[in-house]
Amino acid sequence: MGYQITKKRIRRGLQIFIVLSMSSLIAIFLLTHSHMSVEAMRNVQPLWLLCAVPFIFMDWFAGGFRILIFSRVFHPQIRFKTCFKANLANYFLGSITPAQTGGGPAQIWMLYAGGMPPVEATSASLMVFFSTTFFLIVAGGAIYAFKGIVPMSGKLMHHLFNVGMLFFLIVAALMVIAVVVPGFYRELTKIVVLIVSRVRRKDYLRTGSWASGMIDAIDRCHRQLIHYLQKHFHIFLLGILLSGLCFLSKFTVAYFIVRSLGMHASFVEVMLLQMAITLINYFFPTPGGSGAAELSSAALMSAVVSKGLIGFYVILWRLLTTYAAVAVGGGVVLHELGKQDRVEIDDAISEDVPEPEVTTAP
Repeated sequence: MGYQITKKRIRRGLQIFIVLSMSSLIAIFLLTHSHMSVEAMRNVQPLWLLCAVPFIFMDWFAGGFRILIFSRVFHPQIRFKTCFKANLANYFLGSITPAQTGGGPAQIWMLYAGGMPPVEATSASLMVFFSTTFFLIVAGGAIYAFKGIVPMSGKLMHHLFNVGMLFFLIVAALMVIAVVVPGFYRELTKIVVLIVSRVRRKDYLRTGSWASGMIDAIDRCHRQLIHYLQKHFHIFLLGILLSGLCFLSKFTVAYFIVRSLGMHASFVEVMLLQMAITLINYFFPTPGGSGAAELSSAALMSAVVSKGLIGFYVILWRLLTTYAAVAVGGGVVLHELGKQDRVEIDDAISEDVPEPEVTTAP
Protein backbone atom coordinates (compact mmCIF):
# COMPACT_ATOMS: atom_id res chain seq x y z
CA MET A 1 0.00 0.00 0.00
CA GLY A 2 1.38 3.42 -0.83
CA TYR A 3 1.95 6.16 -3.35
CA GLN A 4 3.48 4.82 -6.52
CA ILE A 5 5.59 6.82 -8.94
CA THR A 6 5.27 5.04 -12.27
CA LYS A 7 6.21 6.00 -15.79
CA LYS A 8 2.62 5.35 -16.83
CA ARG A 9 1.31 7.74 -14.17
CA ILE A 10 3.90 10.34 -15.18
CA ARG A 11 2.85 10.13 -18.84
CA ARG A 12 -0.84 10.40 -18.00
CA GLY A 13 -0.33 13.31 -15.61
CA LEU A 14 1.90 15.12 -18.09
CA GLN A 15 -0.66 14.68 -20.85
CA ILE A 16 -3.46 16.12 -18.68
CA PHE A 17 -1.19 18.99 -17.59
CA ILE A 18 -0.34 19.86 -21.21
CA VAL A 19 -3.94 19.56 -22.49
CA LEU A 20 -5.39 21.74 -19.70
CA SER A 21 -2.61 24.32 -20.00
CA MET A 22 -2.85 24.56 -23.78
CA SER A 23 -6.67 24.71 -23.72
CA SER A 24 -6.56 27.54 -21.18
CA LEU A 25 -3.97 29.49 -23.16
CA ILE A 26 -5.99 29.14 -26.37
CA ALA A 27 -9.12 30.30 -24.55
CA ILE A 28 -7.26 33.33 -23.15
CA PHE A 29 -5.98 34.27 -26.60
CA LEU A 30 -9.43 34.02 -28.14
CA LEU A 31 -11.24 35.86 -25.36
CA THR A 32 -8.73 38.71 -25.11
CA HIS A 33 -7.91 39.01 -28.84
CA SER A 34 -4.24 38.59 -28.00
CA HIS A 35 -3.80 36.97 -31.42
CA MET A 36 -4.30 40.46 -32.87
CA SER A 37 -1.37 41.92 -30.91
CA VAL A 38 1.56 40.13 -32.55
CA GLU A 39 2.79 43.51 -33.73
CA ALA A 40 2.94 44.73 -30.13
CA MET A 41 5.15 41.77 -29.22
CA ARG A 42 7.89 43.21 -31.40
CA ASN A 43 8.25 45.94 -28.80
CA VAL A 44 9.01 43.49 -26.00
CA GLN A 45 12.09 44.62 -24.07
CA PRO A 46 14.32 41.52 -23.77
CA LEU A 47 16.55 43.12 -21.12
CA TRP A 48 13.72 42.85 -18.59
CA LEU A 49 13.33 39.16 -19.40
CA LEU A 50 17.07 38.63 -18.94
CA CYS A 51 16.75 40.25 -15.52
CA ALA A 52 14.17 37.60 -14.63
CA VAL A 53 16.50 34.64 -15.30
CA PRO A 54 18.62 34.91 -12.08
CA PHE A 55 15.42 34.90 -10.01
CA ILE A 56 14.31 31.63 -11.62
CA PHE A 57 17.51 29.99 -10.37
CA MET A 58 17.21 31.77 -7.03
CA ASP A 59 13.84 30.06 -6.56
CA TRP A 60 15.33 26.63 -7.37
CA PHE A 61 18.39 27.06 -5.15
CA ALA A 62 16.47 28.59 -2.23
CA GLY A 63 14.05 25.66 -2.40
CA GLY A 64 16.94 23.18 -2.34
CA PHE A 65 18.61 24.98 0.57
CA ARG A 66 15.33 24.98 2.50
CA ILE A 67 15.16 21.19 2.19
CA LEU A 68 18.82 21.00 3.23
CA ILE A 69 18.45 22.90 6.52
CA PHE A 70 15.49 20.76 7.59
CA SER A 71 17.07 17.49 6.45
CA ARG A 72 20.40 18.03 8.19
CA VAL A 73 18.74 18.10 11.58
CA PHE A 74 17.74 14.47 11.02
CA HIS A 75 20.57 13.38 8.72
CA PRO A 76 23.70 15.61 8.82
CA GLN A 77 25.30 13.66 5.94
CA ILE A 78 22.73 14.77 3.36
CA ARG A 79 24.22 16.76 0.46
CA PHE A 80 22.91 19.93 -1.14
CA LYS A 81 22.92 18.23 -4.56
CA THR A 82 20.43 15.66 -3.28
CA CYS A 83 18.19 18.38 -1.80
CA PHE A 84 18.37 20.43 -5.00
CA LYS A 85 17.25 17.40 -7.02
CA ALA A 86 14.51 16.68 -4.48
CA ASN A 87 13.19 20.21 -4.90
CA LEU A 88 13.06 19.88 -8.70
CA ALA A 89 11.40 16.47 -8.40
CA ASN A 90 8.80 18.10 -6.16
CA TYR A 91 8.19 20.74 -8.85
CA PHE A 92 7.72 18.10 -11.52
CA LEU A 93 5.50 15.55 -9.76
CA GLY A 94 3.56 18.33 -8.04
CA SER A 95 2.78 19.89 -11.42
CA ILE A 96 1.45 16.71 -13.03
CA THR A 97 -0.63 15.37 -10.11
CA PRO A 98 -3.98 16.65 -8.77
CA ALA A 99 -3.64 19.34 -6.06
CA GLN A 100 0.17 18.81 -6.17
CA THR A 101 -0.23 15.54 -4.24
CA GLY A 102 2.75 13.90 -5.96
CA GLY A 103 5.25 16.61 -5.03
CA GLY A 104 5.80 15.50 -1.42
CA PRO A 105 6.27 11.78 -2.20
CA ALA A 106 8.68 12.65 -5.02
CA GLN A 107 10.74 14.80 -2.65
CA ILE A 108 10.80 12.03 -0.02
CA TRP A 109 11.83 9.49 -2.64
CA MET A 110 14.72 11.63 -3.89
CA LEU A 111 15.98 12.18 -0.33
CA TYR A 112 15.71 8.46 0.34
CA ALA A 113 17.57 7.69 -2.90
CA GLY A 114 20.28 10.10 -1.69
CA GLY A 115 20.88 8.07 1.46
CA MET A 116 18.45 9.62 3.95
CA PRO A 117 16.39 7.21 6.11
CA PRO A 118 12.78 7.21 4.87
CA VAL A 119 10.98 8.33 8.02
CA GLU A 120 13.49 11.15 8.50
CA ALA A 121 13.00 12.17 4.86
CA THR A 122 9.26 12.29 5.52
CA SER A 123 9.72 14.41 8.65
CA ALA A 124 11.99 16.88 6.86
CA SER A 125 9.57 17.12 3.93
CA LEU A 126 6.68 17.81 6.31
CA MET A 127 8.68 20.63 7.89
CA VAL A 128 9.21 22.10 4.41
CA PHE A 129 5.47 21.89 3.78
CA PHE A 130 4.65 23.44 7.16
CA SER A 131 7.04 26.35 6.57
CA THR A 132 5.44 26.97 3.17
CA THR A 133 1.96 26.80 4.69
CA PHE A 134 2.85 29.23 7.47
CA PHE A 135 4.28 31.72 4.99
CA LEU A 136 1.23 31.53 2.72
CA ILE A 137 -1.14 32.04 5.65
CA VAL A 138 0.79 35.22 6.46
CA ALA A 139 0.62 36.13 2.76
CA GLY A 140 -3.15 35.61 2.85
CA GLY A 141 -3.34 37.98 5.80
CA ALA A 142 -1.40 40.53 3.77
CA ILE A 143 -3.94 40.20 0.95
CA TYR A 144 -6.75 40.99 3.35
CA ALA A 145 -4.79 43.87 4.89
CA PHE A 146 -4.12 45.42 1.46
CA LYS A 147 -7.28 44.28 -0.30
CA GLY A 148 -7.81 47.81 -1.59
CA ILE A 149 -4.64 47.42 -3.70
CA VAL A 150 -5.51 43.96 -4.99
CA PRO A 151 -8.38 44.15 -7.48
CA MET A 152 -10.20 40.81 -7.88
CA SER A 153 -12.52 40.75 -10.87
CA GLY A 154 -15.77 38.92 -10.24
CA LYS A 155 -17.17 36.90 -7.35
CA LEU A 156 -15.55 33.68 -8.60
CA MET A 157 -12.03 34.95 -7.86
CA HIS A 158 -13.11 35.97 -4.36
CA HIS A 159 -14.65 32.55 -3.74
CA LEU A 160 -11.59 30.69 -5.03
CA PHE A 161 -9.32 32.85 -2.89
CA ASN A 162 -11.47 32.14 0.19
CA VAL A 163 -11.44 28.40 -0.52
CA GLY A 164 -7.64 28.49 -0.87
CA MET A 165 -7.32 30.30 2.46
CA LEU A 166 -9.67 27.76 4.07
CA PHE A 167 -7.42 24.88 3.01
CA PHE A 168 -4.37 26.61 4.48
CA LEU A 169 -6.17 27.31 7.74
CA ILE A 170 -7.21 23.65 7.97
CA VAL A 171 -3.58 22.58 7.49
CA ALA A 172 -2.53 25.09 10.17
CA ALA A 173 -5.11 23.63 12.56
CA LEU A 174 -3.77 20.12 11.89
CA MET A 175 -0.26 21.40 12.66
CA VAL A 176 -1.41 22.82 16.00
CA ILE A 177 -3.15 19.54 16.88
CA ALA A 178 0.07 17.65 16.08
CA VAL A 179 1.99 19.79 18.58
CA VAL A 180 -0.48 20.10 21.46
CA VAL A 181 -2.05 16.60 21.36
CA PRO A 182 0.73 13.96 21.43
CA GLY A 183 -0.27 10.65 19.88
CA PHE A 184 -3.38 12.12 18.23
CA TYR A 185 -2.54 10.98 14.70
CA ARG A 186 -1.39 7.55 15.86
CA GLU A 187 -4.72 6.94 17.59
CA LEU A 188 -6.70 8.44 14.70
CA THR A 189 -4.92 6.15 12.24
CA LYS A 190 -5.64 3.15 14.50
CA ILE A 191 -9.35 3.99 14.52
CA VAL A 192 -9.45 4.32 10.71
CA VAL A 193 -7.56 1.03 10.22
CA LEU A 194 -9.81 -0.70 12.77
CA ILE A 195 -12.92 0.43 10.85
CA VAL A 196 -11.42 -0.78 7.57
CA SER A 197 -10.51 -4.10 9.24
CA ARG A 198 -14.07 -4.65 10.41
CA VAL A 199 -15.57 -3.69 7.04
CA ARG A 200 -13.24 -5.99 5.13
CA ARG A 201 -13.11 -8.63 7.90
CA LYS A 202 -9.33 -8.69 8.01
CA ASP A 203 -6.97 -7.94 10.87
CA TYR A 204 -4.87 -5.08 9.50
CA LEU A 205 -3.63 -4.20 13.01
CA ARG A 206 -1.77 -7.46 13.54
CA THR A 207 1.93 -7.23 14.27
CA GLY A 208 3.98 -7.18 11.09
CA SER A 209 1.14 -5.98 8.85
CA TRP A 210 1.56 -2.99 6.53
CA ALA A 211 -0.90 -1.01 8.67
CA SER A 212 1.06 -1.73 11.86
CA GLY A 213 4.26 -0.53 10.19
CA MET A 214 2.49 2.56 8.87
CA ILE A 215 1.13 3.44 12.33
CA ASP A 216 4.59 3.06 13.88
CA ALA A 217 6.07 5.27 11.16
CA ILE A 218 3.38 7.93 11.67
CA ASP A 219 3.97 7.93 15.42
CA ARG A 220 7.73 8.14 14.97
CA CYS A 221 7.40 10.95 12.44
CA HIS A 222 5.00 12.78 14.77
CA ARG A 223 7.44 12.55 17.69
CA GLN A 224 10.28 13.82 15.50
CA LEU A 225 8.23 16.82 14.37
CA ILE A 226 7.38 17.77 17.96
CA HIS A 227 11.04 17.41 18.93
CA TYR A 228 11.98 19.53 15.93
CA LEU A 229 9.65 22.38 16.84
CA GLN A 230 10.74 22.31 20.47
CA LYS A 231 14.50 22.08 19.95
CA HIS A 232 15.08 23.59 16.50
CA PHE A 233 12.45 26.30 16.20
CA HIS A 234 15.06 28.73 14.84
CA ILE A 235 15.52 26.45 11.84
CA PHE A 236 11.76 26.45 11.28
CA LEU A 237 11.84 30.26 11.26
CA LEU A 238 14.71 30.18 8.76
CA GLY A 239 12.63 27.79 6.64
CA ILE A 240 9.77 30.30 6.64
CA LEU A 241 12.15 33.02 5.47
CA LEU A 242 13.45 30.75 2.69
CA SER A 243 9.86 29.97 1.69
CA GLY A 244 9.30 33.71 1.43
CA LEU A 245 12.44 34.02 -0.71
CA CYS A 246 11.18 31.29 -3.07
CA PHE A 247 7.85 33.04 -3.58
CA LEU A 248 9.46 36.46 -3.77
CA SER A 249 11.66 35.15 -6.59
CA LYS A 250 8.58 33.96 -8.49
CA PHE A 251 6.81 37.26 -7.90
CA THR A 252 9.87 39.19 -9.12
CA VAL A 253 9.89 37.13 -12.32
CA ALA A 254 6.24 38.13 -12.88
CA TYR A 255 7.14 41.80 -12.32
CA PHE A 256 9.96 41.67 -14.88
CA ILE A 257 7.62 40.03 -17.41
CA VAL A 258 5.13 42.86 -16.91
CA ARG A 259 7.89 45.42 -17.45
CA SER A 260 9.17 43.60 -20.53
CA LEU A 261 5.72 44.08 -22.10
CA GLY A 262 5.96 47.82 -21.57
CA MET A 263 3.61 48.00 -18.59
CA HIS A 264 4.48 50.19 -15.57
CA ALA A 265 2.82 48.52 -12.58
CA SER A 266 4.38 48.88 -9.15
CA PHE A 267 6.28 45.94 -7.70
CA VAL A 268 4.04 45.86 -4.60
CA GLU A 269 0.88 45.63 -6.73
CA VAL A 270 2.30 42.78 -8.82
CA MET A 271 3.51 40.98 -5.68
CA LEU A 272 0.09 41.15 -4.00
CA LEU A 273 -1.65 39.95 -7.15
CA GLN A 274 0.79 37.03 -7.37
CA MET A 275 0.10 36.12 -3.73
CA ALA A 276 -3.63 36.00 -4.49
CA ILE A 277 -3.03 33.81 -7.57
CA THR A 278 -0.86 31.42 -5.52
CA LEU A 279 -3.49 31.06 -2.79
CA ILE A 280 -6.22 30.43 -5.36
CA ASN A 281 -4.29 27.68 -7.17
CA TYR A 282 -2.18 25.92 -4.53
CA PHE A 283 -4.73 23.18 -3.74
CA PHE A 284 -6.69 23.34 -6.98
CA PRO A 285 -7.63 19.75 -7.99
CA THR A 286 -6.14 19.80 -11.51
CA PRO A 287 -2.50 18.70 -12.03
CA GLY A 288 -0.33 21.57 -10.84
CA GLY A 289 -3.37 23.86 -10.95
CA SER A 290 -3.17 23.72 -14.75
CA GLY A 291 -6.06 25.54 -16.36
CA ALA A 292 -6.93 27.40 -13.18
CA ALA A 293 -3.44 28.94 -12.97
CA GLU A 294 -3.59 30.34 -16.49
CA LEU A 295 -7.17 31.60 -16.23
CA SER A 296 -6.86 33.13 -12.75
CA SER A 297 -3.59 34.80 -13.75
CA ALA A 298 -5.22 36.27 -16.85
CA ALA A 299 -8.20 37.50 -14.79
CA LEU A 300 -6.21 39.11 -11.98
CA MET A 301 -3.18 40.36 -13.91
CA SER A 302 -5.46 42.11 -16.40
CA ALA A 303 -5.46 44.87 -13.77
CA VAL A 304 -1.87 45.72 -14.75
CA VAL A 305 -1.45 44.17 -18.23
CA SER A 306 -3.44 45.40 -21.22
CA LYS A 307 -6.07 43.07 -22.64
CA GLY A 308 -4.29 42.54 -25.94
CA LEU A 309 -1.08 41.40 -24.22
CA ILE A 310 -2.47 39.29 -21.37
CA GLY A 311 -2.18 36.05 -23.37
CA PHE A 312 1.51 36.68 -24.05
CA TYR A 313 2.03 37.57 -20.40
CA VAL A 314 0.50 34.28 -19.21
CA ILE A 315 2.64 32.27 -21.64
CA LEU A 316 5.85 33.95 -20.47
CA TRP A 317 4.81 33.70 -16.82
CA ARG A 318 4.04 29.98 -16.96
CA LEU A 319 7.11 29.30 -19.09
CA LEU A 320 9.54 30.97 -16.67
CA THR A 321 7.92 30.10 -13.33
CA THR A 322 6.52 26.62 -14.03
CA TYR A 323 7.27 24.99 -17.38
CA ALA A 324 11.05 25.41 -17.06
CA ALA A 325 11.06 23.79 -13.60
CA VAL A 326 8.76 21.00 -14.82
CA ALA A 327 11.10 20.27 -17.75
CA VAL A 328 14.25 20.17 -15.61
CA GLY A 329 12.52 18.31 -12.77
CA GLY A 330 11.13 15.79 -15.24
CA GLY A 331 14.65 15.08 -16.45
CA VAL A 332 15.80 14.55 -12.86
CA VAL A 333 12.92 12.17 -12.03
CA LEU A 334 13.20 10.12 -15.23
CA HIS A 335 16.97 9.86 -14.81
CA GLU A 336 16.51 8.61 -11.24
CA LEU A 337 13.86 6.13 -12.35
CA GLY A 338 16.23 4.81 -14.98
CA LYS A 339 15.07 1.41 -16.17
CA GLN A 340 12.62 0.99 -13.28
CA ASP A 341 8.98 1.13 -14.25
CA ARG A 342 7.82 2.24 -10.79
CA VAL A 343 8.83 3.00 -7.22
CA GLU A 344 6.68 2.59 -4.09
CA ILE A 345 6.96 5.40 -1.56
CA ASP A 346 5.17 4.02 1.50
CA ASP A 347 6.84 0.62 1.27
CA ALA A 348 10.13 2.33 2.00
CA ILE A 349 8.63 4.44 4.79
CA SER A 350 7.36 1.39 6.61
CA GLU A 351 10.73 -0.33 6.62
CA ASP A 352 12.12 -1.38 9.99
CA VAL A 353 14.89 1.16 10.40
CA PRO A 354 16.56 2.10 13.70
CA GLU A 355 15.44 5.12 15.71
CA PRO A 356 17.65 8.04 14.68
CA GLU A 357 19.45 10.42 16.95
CA VAL A 358 18.22 13.91 16.11
CA THR A 359 21.20 16.23 16.01
CA THR A 360 21.71 19.94 15.60
CA ALA A 361 22.36 21.02 12.03
CA PRO A 362 25.89 22.24 11.45
